[in-house]
Amino acid sequence: MTNVVNLHGEKRWRAVMEYQHQTGPISIEHFFEEIAELHNIIERGPEWNTLIRCTVTLNRDDDGGQQNASEQAQQRESH
Repeated sequence: MTNVVNLHGEKRWRAVMEYQHQTGPISIEHFFEEIAELHNIIERGPEWNTLIRCTVTLNRDDDGGQQNASEQAQQRESH
């Protein structure tokens, strides 16, 4: 679909927050430019005491696949 616009394509970082909820864990995805913004995202909620985990990655077209492949190749070479 060529008419789809990705509003997050220009943001550098992607964070997936997993929170405990009465119906079970929920995940919320955030996109932001500066890593310092992460603090405000967490503070805005949901309640930060229910945060299970926060995974931050570079917002890349390849979903980090190339980066992960390079890291794995380096690990194999070092062993």
